[in-house]
Amino acid sequence: CHCAVHSAFPDKSAVILNEEKSNNSGSGSDAANAKSSKRPREEEQTAPKYGTKEYWEARYKSHLPNVEVGTNNANAGKDSNSNEATTKNDDATYVLDGIELSKDAISPGHAWYFTYQDLRPLILPLLLGNEESEAEELESDCDDSDSWVEEEVDEGETERGVEDEEEGDGEEDEVAEEHPQDDEECADDAEDDRHDSCEMPIVEVITPPDKPKKVLEVGCGDVALGVDLAADLVKMQEDTDIGAELLVDEISCIDYSDIVVKTLIEKQKKEHNGSSSTLQASFHSLDARSLHYAPNTFDLVLEKGTLDAMLSDKNEGKQNCIQIVKEMARVTNIGGSILIVSHLNANESKGMKWLEDVVFSGLKAEFRERREAIKKQQAQFYSWSIHIHGGEGQLIKDEDDEEVMSYGPAVYIIKKKSVPADRAQELFSSKKKDAKNVESENGDETELTLPPVKVEFLT
Repeated sequence: CHCAVHSAFPDKSAVILNEEKSNNSGSGSDAANAKSSKRPREEEQTAPKYGTKEYWEARYKSHLPNVEVGTNNANAGKDSNSNEATTKNDDATYVLDGIELSKDAISPGHAWYFTYQDLRPLILPLLLGNEESEAEELESDCDDSDSWVEEEVDEGETERGVEDEEEGDGEEDEVAEEHPQDDEECADDAEDDRHDSCEMPIVEVITPPDKPKKVLEVGCGDVALGVDLAADLVKMQEDTDIGAELLVDEISCIDYSDIVVKTLIEKQKKEHNGSSSTLQASFHSLDARSLHYAPNTFDLVLEKGTLDAMLSDKNEGKQNCIQIVKEMARVTNIGGSILIVSHLNANESKGMKWLEDVVFSGLKAEFRERREAIKKQQAQFYSWSIHIHGGEGQLIKDEDDEEVMSYGPAVYIIKKKSVPADRAQELFSSKKKDAKNVESENGDETELTLPPVKVEFLT
């Protein structure tokens, strides 16, 4: 149910992340690195970085027919005809081009957390949702965003993002509380007898937008969401008589593995040979840290597992992830959304720290890049909100045989929201006046900072 609110913290259904409150957050990569930190030191030095291009090229090369993969275990092997691992030992490791691979790694078709069908109830409303309800949501958020000009963050913060510190449970001290929403708000929808509960159809009425939407998938791998999305829209075209290309006219899937991109292109040519469909995903070999697209290009940006993989690099992983989030934020169109799937669930402390250290830092980096243009009124004001679909969790027993709450992967929907010009100017002028008063008192220059980011937890 998209209406019911699930709280990660007692008495909190929504929080506000402010730039000045993110100074003391710790590293969000601890969860991703937990297993590797337990390896012997010698192995750490020789094992490949999970976030490197070399690793992924070797992984996807192992999926190609007639490619021989070596093994570190006598019980492991691979059938070159079926391309499937034929081992009785699940701990067996394989080697290709000097890169160590697991059994799962050499098996193609790994969907990473969720399939398209799992994510479909979240993806389609972002593309085909009701524009009027979105406008109402924007207006509501504008009323909440009352902090456009604030004192700049402390000097302790570096350009590389938030400084790491000892892991702790200080998240509740770093966020500002909002009033929880009523869990029964959606029960007011009594106009249709079909809605006896909070369950709503994915899209009630499909109306072609004024301009077809554009979709980008970052780090698509060999099971691209964009392929299934294109097929789904084409099928909807048959059911609704609305041309798929009127809804979405571009689905670009990128990955920095040349091998997997070439494989996807060849696969699509075979499967769509002679097809009359005008909507197909396209595939491009690109580095997500430096996208060549113009700002505000895509209405929906999808990312599933790429940030998690990059975080495995202890030295550069966190900064790489901040850069990827910055680039995704830059190319997302105003009014559009970023959908991120991660095993770091913000219902848990490590997930919340990752949200602040990586996602919020990435949004902040994008804001700083265009700050001067905003001050000269050469760039549009917009704010961000984050909806976290983190599941209800379940009790499991830890290694000490004690019951703990465990959550699976979370889906983060990050919306880039326009602020009406008159409202933005009103807020900016008011806060700028306050800032000048502060500046005259202490002699410091006060900078324009990222508007507060509203975060809501949903089931």
